[in-house]
Amino acid sequence: MTEPRHPPDWLDAQQPLAQWYASGLGQSILGDLQQRLSHCLSDIFGYQGLQIGNLSPERDMLGCAGLRRRIILDAPGRPADIHGDVLSLPIASDSMKLVLFFHTLDFCAKPHQALREADRVLTDDGQLIVIGFNPYSSFGLRHLLTGWRRREPWCGHFYSQSRVSDWLSVLDYRVLHNESLFMRPPINSHRLLWRLRRLESLQKRLGSMGGLYVLQARKQTLPMSLQRQAWLPNRAALGVSSLAHSRERVVSIEVARRLHQDKS
Repeated sequence: MTEPRHPPDWLDAQQPLAQWYASGLGQSILGDLQQRLSHCLSDIFGYQGLQIGNLSPERDMLGCAGLRRRIILDAPGRPADIHGDVLSLPIASDSMKLVLFFHTLDFCAKPHQALREADRVLTDDGQLIVIGFNPYSSFGLRHLLTGWRRREPWCGHFYSQSRVSDWLSVLDYRVLHNESLFMRPPINSHRLLWRLRRLESLQKRLGSMGGLYVLQARKQTLPMSLQRQAWLPNRAALGVSSLAHSRERVVSIEVARRLHQDKS
């Protein structure tokens, strides 16, 4: 898909994106999205999690996760617990069990840097959930046709699920769940979207063509102590084997010497 000539800025895109999600189309998407997130978040437990992007302040996107503390970060001037830039998170390293990217990569000039920041603040077994627009869908087609108008959300970068998965594999993440949703076309009419709700039944056959995707991945950090523990038993076993072999050789020599004395 053709991308906009100038990369979008995440800070400037937050307010227009929130206004778009307040429309009939955005509210319909949020209903499906929150239902899918409930399945992804139900097995996540920990002290605190971070949501980047507060595009729907009236909805608790992390409410289904077993977290004691849920923190929302957004651009300055937006309703949030913390204000800052996704490229330089004002969050301590190794402090988050979960990070949710709410269209973060779609409107970030440096997506690799944003992923590295998420990796920095996540714990060793933390999870990252990425929500983005699918370029291989009716949303992607509209992005291709109207992205030049510089209006959110169609002016963003629509990265494919496979591309995001490749980026995460470089950072040593394992993808746990990856699916698309919302098969209906991007039309801003709540009544018409309600009439077209049966199109969602095509999800089973055309599951990769939904307008949005939800990608869930776990950080895989192997402590060096585990590698050392795995090496030590092998080394010890090698020492025992060598010692046993040496003792057998000494016994054989002693037996041969005594047999020689008996004969003489």
